[in-house]
Amino acid sequence: MSLTPIVHLRDAFTINVIRFRDGTEISIDDIKTAEQGRQILAGVDASILAIEDQIDHADLSTEHGREWKKRAERALKVKRRSRPNLQARIGELARAERGTAGRLAHEAALREADGKRRSFVHAAYQMLGHETCTEIWARAAELQPAAFPDGSQGGRP
Repeated sequence: MSLTPIVHLRDAFTINVIRFRDGTEISIDDIKTAEQGRQILAGVDASILAIEDQIDHADLSTEHGREWKKRAERALKVKRRSRPNLQARIGELARAERGTAGRLAHEAALREADGKRRSFVHAAYQMLGHETCTEIWARAAELQPAAFPDGSQGGRP
């Protein structure tokens, strides 16, 4: 069995690093939030528009102008090819952020409801007394045995 990685043609044209105008670079995998990704995407879009505008207004009458146009078109191609991967990363991060926010809200709601239940049980215990509450716990265990997996059927909550 060979340990040589298989490289598909589509992998050769995938852009995973975004280069900024100031020369800095960021790997798409290093983007941590969807908002950061959106800001980078806005920068990529602005760069694409700027390059297109420069190509439209370039002086192509000289050899230098024609060479510059080739380099500009290559840069434009790279910028355009980086967009799909960047958009996919933004989508992944946004889904993860929504899932985290939803889970945190759900956990907070459960804690609030649990706190209300505990308050109710403690108030009932104070009002009804130990014997009555022990009988209620035993009855609850009879009606819903799955809620008492440890077999506890009475006592103070």
